[in-house]
Amino acid sequence: MKPRKIIIDCDPGIGIAGVDADDPLALCLAIASEEVDLIGVTTVFGNVSAKIATQGALKVLMEASRTDIPVAMGMELPLGGKHVPEVARAYQNGRGRPGKIELPGVEGKISPLHAADFIIEQVHRYPKEVDILLIGPQTNLALALLKDPTIAEEIGEIVFMGGAMGREPIYGRGNVTSVAELNIWHDPLAAQIVFESGIPITMVGLDITNPNKGTVMYEDVIERMKRSSTRTGKFLYEVCSVYLEAPMFHGTGRRKGCILYDPMAVAAYIDRSLVTTERMRIAVEHNGVYTAGQTLELFAADEEKQMEVCVEVDGRRAADFICERLLSLC
Repeated sequence: MKPRKIIIDCDPGIGIAGVDADDPLALCLAIASEEVDLIGVTTVFGNVSAKIATQGALKVLMEASRTDIPVAMGMELPLGGKHVPEVARAYQNGRGRPGKIELPGVEGKISPLHAADFIIEQVHRYPKEVDILLIGPQTNLALALLKDPTIAEEIGEIVFMGGAMGREPIYGRGNVTSVAELNIWHDPLAAQIVFESGIPITMVGLDITNPNKGTVMYEDVIERMKRSSTRTGKFLYEVCSVYLEAPMFHGTGRRKGCILYDPMAVAAYIDRSLVTTERMRIAVEHNGVYTAGQTLELFAADEEKQMEVCVEVDGRRAADFICERLLSLC
């Protein structure tokens, strides 16, 4: 089967204590998978500032020997025009500058197009052939839809990592507040625009990306990366080890590991047999002060159920799938 063209929209922070390793892992999983043709990477604020995310994406592609894949830098702010105070403070501190791992500059190395315009260009170039994988805030795609609503008819599908429905009682409710998942919380309005776009959508949320479901890459795999003789393997080990020094999210039990949030979205896109979905109508709270970013199922009989929501996962098989493909790069 011909590989499916994809764009990954992401916010990779690399070498910064407490920043998840999941974006770099997701990018490398796509690179390692012959089922997909990664035609571009777009970057957005989120884990880190948009510029640092862009440098991070360039670094991943450089270490994976895939500098042929274009990178387009996107939104530095949510659609509302300003960050919440916690995010603004974080960008003024460690998340707004490089960490332990040296990053390349962006000058002359990225697309001259803004990420939203890059998405529009690629979708029109390959109508019905491009799928979008969103593993950060959804601001770039929302902006693209506002600038050119016609792309909604030409995008194949969207798979996004984000949201929480509370199906998993311990981990399925929120990881930045008690009700909100981080990616959606960063720009709830953007998520609502994407959700209402009419594009086929699959949601990969906290209900299946957590230790209770087994979607974790543990230290034994990371140690195998350390012993790698390849440039990519050594890089992945370095990225993961920095995160393990001060993980943002806890709860992997006695064994240290990286929760496979973003890689699970890529895995579910490639192999739908890994997950079980239910069709739902999902809304995002974007007006509330304390509930911003909450994802909610709506039950009105006259409203269309607009997306597939992952409610269960074969966690062990999914983790093995992800880890084996990443190790193939090592």
